[in-house]
Amino acid sequence: MSRKKHNVFEFLKKYWLYLTAFAVILGVAYFGSIENSGNSDDSTSLRAIYNNNYDVSTDQVSEFYVVAELANSMQFASSNEITNNYISVALLQQANQTLDDTSGKISKPTIVDVSHLSRGVQSYTVKAGETLDQIAARFGISTDQIRWSNGLASKTISEGQSLYIPTVPGIAYTIKDSDTVESLAEHYSAKAADIISYNDLETNKDLKAGSVILIPNATVPETERPEYEAPITPTPSSSSSSSSSYTFTYQNYSYLGSTGARENIRIVQRFSYAESLVDSGNRNTPGQCTWYAWYYRKHYTSNPLPSTVLGNANAWAYTLSRMGYVVNNTPSVGAVFQTTSGYYGHVGVVTAVNGNGSIVIRDMNYNGMAFTVTEATIPAQYVGMYNYIH
Repeated sequence: MSRKKHNVFEFLKKYWLYLTAFAVILGVAYFGSIENSGNSDDSTSLRAIYNNNYDVSTDQVSEFYVVAELANSMQFASSNEITNNYISVALLQQANQTLDDTSGKISKPTIVDVSHLSRGVQSYTVKAGETLDQIAARFGISTDQIRWSNGLASKTISEGQSLYIPTVPGIAYTIKDSDTVESLAEHYSAKAADIISYNDLETNKDLKAGSVILIPNATVPETERPEYEAPITPTPSSSSSSSSSYTFTYQNYSYLGSTGARENIRIVQRFSYAESLVDSGNRNTPGQCTWYAWYYRKHYTSNPLPSTVLGNANAWAYTLSRMGYVVNNTPSVGAVFQTTSGYYGHVGVVTAVNGNGSIVIRDMNYNGMAFTVTEATIPAQYVGMYNYIH
């Protein structure tokens, strides 16, 4: 009997913190679920916030979020009410409060006009030194969801910039005249019931043009993403541009089909030899895959590669990792993809990372086509076969 008591004591001693936290969360979830009946005096209830002149702390927003996540995961009967409470509190904090840096206290400025926003979307002003990654982590959504909600092709943001922030994973969408709940749900692979619930459309499903709503768990088509670059189809021509050492002729084709590891291969750009020579700082051989990967990082990203000899493509991962670049097997937009296959290896750049795990890439000299830039989709099952240099 004493051994059993000892074991119970050791168990409680070891896990008391987790048990206490779980009990507190359950308690908050319970009190939150009876909020509408007015039976709760809990400090994290909406009643307490209302009684405190609508002042909402960051800790309270976090508590409501944890409770909502728990309620949904455990399928509480009141999970919808609890989720609505979290969204309301998040909006109250954003719309009604700012932090006075000199006093460390909460003050109320003029309320931000959010009349065009549904309760599923909030307006956020970027603070000095903040990054998009930090903002995304704070609100529990991805950087892509913030970018797509605001038409940002990159992660670059600036102090004072106003952003639409989805209160749950999804996108903030500005209504157009012809939009309906059903058409938006179909277009973005979302659920019409979720759009209705998160935007208070239960009694009126008419959408007002210019208003901003939340589309939960939206999948944005690749061609509608702000970072998408439409393929450039070469203009048919039999003429040529010449230099003393190379003659380049435009050809009349843009689509090359698919292979096992590449889908929808197409030509998007052609360079002449003369054009290649003017790319200052590019120490790679004009017309080759290494030349274009260096060229793309210089002209289309904020993180160019060094103006030094990097070797053949099969050496890039090793060489650049020693220079401080991150090399892994996880793709990101703007990263150089690299393989050691073949005698010289091959490199290109990632232009998009899709929700289904596939990526879109661009490269030069694919299949021996010097000075020719091709674009293709790499299916998800082949993405891990490459190195990615960030």
